Amino acid sequence: MKEALLVMVHGSPRPVANNDMFAVVDVIRGRGVYPIVEVGFMEINEPSIPEAIERCVVQGAERVLAVPYFLHTGNHVTDDLPTLLEEAQTRYPQVEFLMGDYLGHDPLLADVVAERAAAVRG
Repeated sequence: MKEALLVMVHGSPRPVANNDMFAVVDVIRGRGVYPIVEVGFMEINEPSIPEAIERCVVQGAERVLAVPYFLHTGNHVTDDLPTLLEEAQTRYPQVEFLMGDYLGHDPLLADVVAERAAAVRG
């Protein structure tokens, strides 16, 4: 089964603000685990999440693993993103859509915060 990874991002009016996320996505692409890796934006930037989903499907995705690149469970994570995936499931019934968890409560983030604090401390 051909899988696609869809990284769902909020977006920023400052395009440079997306560079760190694109760097993370480039690392994931470089690992070669997923034959298709796309980024879709909730707001402001392009491609939109529905456009990124279409890109996955056009490239032959049979399953789309959608991961929210969000730190908190706001309306986008709890309502908007699942709704977009439900709409995609209706539009592309031959494709399986699965949504992963958002980033915010991962214990690895606690390690990053501790590392940043240690770096400031010197």
